Amino acid sequence: MPAGLLAATLKAPAMIIPPADAVAGPLLERLEPGHWRAGGLARGPFAGAQGGVVAAMMAAEIEAVAPAGFRPLALRADLLKPVPLDTPLRVQVMPVQAGRRVAVFDAVLETDGQLKARCTMTLASEVEMPGLAADYASDPLPPAADPESLPPRSVRPPQGGAWLMDVLQPRLAPDGSVWFRWQAPLLLGASAFTAALAPADFAHGLARPGLPGPAPAAGFPNPDLTVHFARAPRGPWIGVRPAARWRRSGLGLGYGGLLDLDGSFGRVAMGVVLIP
Repeated sequence: MPAGLLAATLKAPAMIIPPADAVAGPLLERLEPGHWRAGGLARGPFAGAQGGVVAAMMAAEIEAVAPAGFRPLALRADLLKPVPLDTPLRVQVMPVQAGRRVAVFDAVLETDGQLKARCTMTLASEVEMPGLAADYASDPLPPAADPESLPPRSVRPPQGGAWLMDVLQPRLAPDGSVWFRWQAPLLLGASAFTAALAPADFAHGLARPGLPGPAPAAGFPNPDLTVHFARAPRGPWIGVRPAARWRRSGLGLGYGGLLDLDGSFGRVAMGVVLIP
């Protein structure tokens, strides 16, 4: 994160993009099943593709083979090495468990025979719960600010050039949440679950120390990304209500709530490695 930055399954809702605002083609090109290429707009703040975009490629391949009626519940991705742009990438999926209510899949992403990332996704089927009169939340959130009324922020990457924020249109709300809206497709046919991963991956930088000025570290990559979904995201806006913990030992955490205009739909967390 740069300094100065404030389905073949359940019929999951599709990623929603305002047609009038679309500025480019898909960031990710699926060359054939299991084979991908990430374009320049998939670039993250550090080297290569942004971590949430990398996770999205693996998640999309898992969703394509998951049992009918199952939807994503949790995803953990290990971001092992930078994933190059404009280079053929290969994703392989391995089933771990396929039960009556829960299915688990692993996936790995490679290029030129080198392992770049891996992930585990847990999917589950939904059933009616007659014992619950309504959906329950122990920590209900106040109504969200209307992102349309917030000014968009222009954020430039440290290396210059095109990058992911160019098509995410970040907007800062008074309560500290940051809202994103895709201005171009992440990938053709992306589910709402998959489309939420890239905004979620920015959480560790959205509440870092030093804002709105430079960070007190040369870099702060997250080597992992974990996202839990209580339900599918709805609508074009994805909000992140971030929090961060940085330690003088050089390690930290980023985490936060994931929101849409109907309220909370999930949580994100990641470890952070601080570079002096």
